[in-house]
Amino acid sequence: MSDRECVADRICHAGRCRFLEEVRAELATESAGTPPDAGVETHAGGEDPADAGTESVEPLVVDHPMFMGGPTHRGRSPHTGPTEEPSVVWSHRTGARVFASPVVGTDGTLYIGSLDRTFAAVDRAGTLKWRFTAGDKIYASAALAPDGTVYVGSEDGIVTALTSTGTVRWRVDLEHSIDASPTVGPDGTLYVAADGVYAIDPAGAVAWHHPTAGHVRSSPVLHPAGLVIVGSSEGKVLALTTRGEVAWETAAGASIDGGASVGEDGTIYIGTDRGHLLALSAQGQVRWRYETGDDVRATPAIAADGTIVVGSYDRYLYAITPDGTLRWRAPTTGRIRASARIDARGTIYVGSQDDFLYAVSPTGEILWRFNIGQDIDSTAALGSDGTLYVGADDGALHALR
Repeated sequence: MSDRECVADRICHAGRCRFLEEVRAELATESAGTPPDAGVETHAGGEDPADAGTESVEPLVVDHPMFMGGPTHRGRSPHTGPTEEPSVVWSHRTGARVFASPVVGTDGTLYIGSLDRTFAAVDRAGTLKWRFTAGDKIYASAALAPDGTVYVGSEDGIVTALTSTGTVRWRVDLEHSIDASPTVGPDGTLYVAADGVYAIDPAGAVAWHHPTAGHVRSSPVLHPAGLVIVGSSEGKVLALTTRGEVAWETAAGASIDGGASVGEDGTIYIGTDRGHLLALSAQGQVRWRYETGDDVRATPAIAADGTIVVGSYDRYLYAITPDGTLRWRAPTTGRIRASARIDARGTIYVGSQDDFLYAVSPTGEILWRFNIGQDIDSTAALGSDGTLYVGADDGALHALR
């Protein structure tokens, strides 16, 4: 086997797909002289831990075709983007704003939704492959299952499963608007936020629904401890088990409109409309808060060294250390709604409502900025050839290289 056969944040270790955190824990206990299976939580259907190897385990980055590059929303990509100001290679035009983030399929196909109700598959040369028309606006990014099924949520509350050729496989009506990006779990379960959180199996049956008092605009994030985590409009961070039971909930102090991300040590990061970035343990305890000057509605990205990178409506991009102190902040001249993406070199790409797409070094230096012409709320994606893809309020998906 190879890492390509392993989904979610798993690697091939000792001949089986294993969560990276699990393997690290085994190696750490072995080096300390503790039996490999002592105190180690099992994952993926309760498989017994495999014998730990002696080689070191390096952080693995796999680009899954969904929002923020995977179910933990770390925002890192295995690919490298432009180091100098790029130019537009092509633009795919829609009839309205593109708020959703592009998703890159394993064959390089781009999937993008628009507020004109259309959802398109575009090849890497910018040619339209097929187009699907939903019943309402599409704010959410798509998510692709390992079998190629494309999941799309729209404002009319309908989740649509499409084949790789654009044919409808099934529809599920949740009866409440969907504006948060769905997430596909390791077993193929689709997690969708609307009037709470839904788990939908690959055949389109709702496995469970946990309702919330208010609407959920936070994309579900999957924690390796077996949790599904969202933020809610009533100001709570909610953790559910994969059976839909409440594991814990923590008051955040303000409404939450962005998704959470999960670090390699299991720490959960999420922003609030009060301008705070929160760090929580896997048990829901608040470890620290960092206060920015305005709403934090982006999903935090997590760099390879653990630095948390997130933009704020105060027009700054922040880099926060894992202990909650400021490493640097980079200015823009507009509010930042888009989430950041980080390439294999550590370069950060983020759009702003000042019409510019920014490239920022790991030390906070602005390397370049490119004027798209209108607000950029879409989170960028990277192709394997180094092309940078981003949507904007001009109604287009742009390819830059």
